[in-house]
This record gives sequence, structure tokens and C-alpha cells, in this order.
Amino acid sequence: MASEIVLGLPHKLRVMRMYRTGLKELINWSSHRHEWYPRAYALRQEFEDNRNITDREEIRKKVEHGEELLARFRYWEPVIKPEFVGGTAYSINPSQPKLKFIPNYDYMDEYKKGDHL
Repeated sequence: MASEIVLGLPHKLRVMRMYRTGLKELINWSSHRHEWYPRAYALRQEFEDNRNITDREEIRKKVEHGEELLARFRYWEPVIKPEFVGGTAYSINPSQPKLKFIPNYDYMDEYKKGDHL
């Protein structure tokens, strides 16, 4: 069941949120993009087929059923981009290479040769 905050959203926002979440869940369930495209197209077709429904009670039932399906089929290990919180590279700063300064005496003055020591 959806949280109280989600239930308080207008109908249009709930449907948009459900569609976006559905696409993200399909990405988690698909190992490659070529598997994701037909699934995303089928999801879009399902939303388009129900677009012209005007009965409020039927709309409410469809939205609740869709949110229930999203909750039931949530992927247990979602794909997280490496640099985001929970990703594999979050908060990892690679160490910078330590460069040793080697003076080029050809470009230095005669009086500055010993300053780098």
C-alpha cells in the first residue's frame, strides 16, 4: 500500500510517479537495454490503454492495483549509479599521483639553482 504522503498527491502526480517508478524497476529487472525497451514499451501501452477512463472509482482501483504491483515486484538489489549514495564508488576519492619536482636548470637563473634544495 502506498504511504500517506503518496495518497495525498493529486491523481495525475500519482500516475506519473507510478509510471516513472515502473520504468526504473524494469531497468533493475533487465540485464541489458535491448531487454528493457520492449518491456518499457509494453508498460507505456498499458498506461495509454487506461488513459481515457473517466469513472473515478475505476481509476482509483487501477491506481491502487498498479501501486500494489510495484510494491510486490520491487527488485531486491536495485541498480545504483557508482557515484550516488549506496553506489560502489560513493565517497571514494582516488589518491592523486605524487609528482616529484625536478627542476630544469636550462630555464633557471644562475642564482636560483640551489633554491629547490
